[in-house]
Amino acid sequence: MAGRKRKKKFGSLWSFLAFIAVIALWAIPAIGPGVIAALSAFAVLYGLFQAPTWCCAPTRKNEFCRNNASGILLGCHLRQHKWQKLKMAFKEQAPAKALRRMLGNMNGVAASLSAVAGTVSASAATVTLLVK
Repeated sequence: MAGRKRKKKFGSLWSFLAFIAVIALWAIPAIGPGVIAALSAFAVLYGLFQAPTWCCAPTRKNEFCRNNASGILLGCHLRQHKWQKLKMAFKEQAPAKALRRMLGNMNGVAASLSAVAGTVSASAATVTLLVK
């Protein structure tokens, strides 16, 4: 039983490890910007579509869904929540509400940080690759 808990905890902290790895890759001069851009893109995709987070889609009682979801952009197992979550990214004030709710737990913080750091890192590595 303890092995499962440890494995599950490591799986939820993968976003933090990706965040640290992206930062550490910039300190190693032997690794080129192409490799950094590719690994950063994988960290972004993981944070957006695979990281374990809460669903946070609005329910009928105007609360947020607390089911488990995969990634920042996807909802839980309920089909309607997947569409609601995707719509929340483009509505006027909905992203701020969803972000506030998502940053309420450690998994959401990890996924958000790795996605933002990966985006910045991939952008900088791509610019560096194009300039050379």
